Amino acid sequence: MRAALLILALLAAPAGAASIALPNETAMLPDSGHPGYLPALQRCMICHSVDYIALQPDFDEARWRAVVDKMRQAFKAPIPAEEVAPIAAYLADAQRRRLLRPHPPKP
Repeated sequence: MRAALLILALLAAPAGAASIALPNETAMLPDSGHPGYLPALQRCMICHSVDYIALQPDFDEARWRAVVDKMRQAFKAPIPAEEVAPIAAYLADAQRRRLLRPHPPKP
């Protein structure tokens, strides 16, 4: 019995914490002068890199609105309801104008 408790205690002990260092984000959303730029910069980059956003398929504004609203509703992103449409419009405009481009890592 004592051996079983010892084994359980060893298995329940926390493993050594691992840490990794990620490089700082250097890519920024392009400022196109669109009114949705600042909300997109403030809200989207909390969780996503610019490269991740730039790698999304070409979406129209309605599809971007659905994506941004999903982030808000399903994932509880801190996006006020009144910012969904401007963010979606900015992302659709930036994609349409080919301003969003992924930046591959340098070797």
